[in-house]
Amino acid sequence: MNYKKIVATAVVSITLMQAPSAFAMELLKYGSKGQAVVSLQQTLNRLGYSTGGIDGIFGSKTKSAVIALQRRYGLSPDGIVGPATEAVLNRTTVTGVSSRGGYERPSNFDIVSIAERYLGVPYVFGGTTPAGFDCSGFVQYVFRQAGKSIGRTTYDQYAGGRAVSLSDLQPGDILFFSTSGGGPTHEGIYIGDNRLIHMSDSLNKAAIADFSGWFRTYYIGARRYY
Repeated sequence: MNYKKIVATAVVSITLMQAPSAFAMELLKYGSKGQAVVSLQQTLNRLGYSTGGIDGIFGSKTKSAVIALQRRYGLSPDGIVGPATEAVLNRTTVTGVSSRGGYERPSNFDIVSIAERYLGVPYVFGGTTPAGFDCSGFVQYVFRQAGKSIGRTTYDQYAGGRAVSLSDLQPGDILFFSTSGGGPTHEGIYIGDNRLIHMSDSLNKAAIADFSGWFRTYYIGARRYY
């Protein structure tokens, strides 16, 4: 019997059993730097939580992305990547791997990514193309590019999809607002980190805004189509 081979095999097996998961990392928090932060930022962005870039620096935007993920999965929103948050990252990453071995981005990530391409496109009343959009035309076009057919008007879109509570918002959800006290008169796409993309009347173009102030005052609900 080849005892050297048996011992070598046992050592390899034990090493594999003890090896950290793909996203195992030291405790990461605001101010952390290095490759572990790069991996974290890449994962958060793939899952639809914007870190504002991938630079290996755990800054305020990365912390906000971690908090958004923690809230989504019912964890304490402290912005620190400890064992519980790491477990969620491992679980959501594994479930995002296709049978072909490549990562399949969730539909909501596609929606946000597509919407961001049209930042700065001018507002045009009744517009439905990148030459110019109105609020519902913009949302409909973005969803069409993501392979999803939705209604043309704010009323049509508000009547469809699945209602989502304010506490359960995810990137890619459509946010609706009303200044008339009746049905929706404006809308935008939630992109995470308490922000949305919409056709801004004041800026006369597609822009990112904080989901606060005016938006919270006139917010009437959200719909999910993915």
